[in-house]
This record gives sequence, C-alpha cells and structure tokens, in this order.
Amino acid sequence: MTLSYSRRLPLAGLILCLALGSCSWFHRGSKHGCRERDVTRGAVSHAPLKVPAGFDTPDTRNAVQVPPLSEPERPRSPTEPCLSAPPSF
Repeated sequence: MTLSYSRRLPLAGLILCLALGSCSWFHRGSKHGCRERDVTRGAVSHAPLKVPAGFDTPDTRNAVQVPPLSEPERPRSPTEPCLSAPPSF
C-alpha cells in the first residue's frame, strides 16, 4: 500500500513534531545539573597595554571597570541548572 503525497506530508510533519518535542523528555528530572565547562577557570589578568614611544595611549575613560570579587563564589549543588540558562517561570 502506498500513501499519496497529500497523506505523506502531514504524517511526516507529525513524526517530526513528535521527535523534536520529545527531546526535552530525555533531560526532564535530570540529576546531573549543569554540564557546561567552566570557561573562567585558569583565567589570568594581564598587565595594561604598553604603548611604544611616539604613539598615543588608548582612551580608557569609557572602559568597563570590573570591580574585584569581595566574597567567594557560592558552591553550586550538582542538581542546580547552569548560570547561563534562563530561569523557568
């Protein structure tokens, strides 16, 4: 039995929607929490830019000033979501 094109297209759309919608089922209730790698681990602050003699220094009046961290980072439990993930409302 062969299906006509007008019957295959909705069937293919239904299968695609079910397949894409079920992806979230695999992560539901996951106890693994965040799996993102820590990109700031091992980050190093470098000395300011050294400008050779005869050149102008860059204008830093509008530069973003990052304040130093005054308290240690709170340890996260293994079940907490990633910080880059939006909260669920």
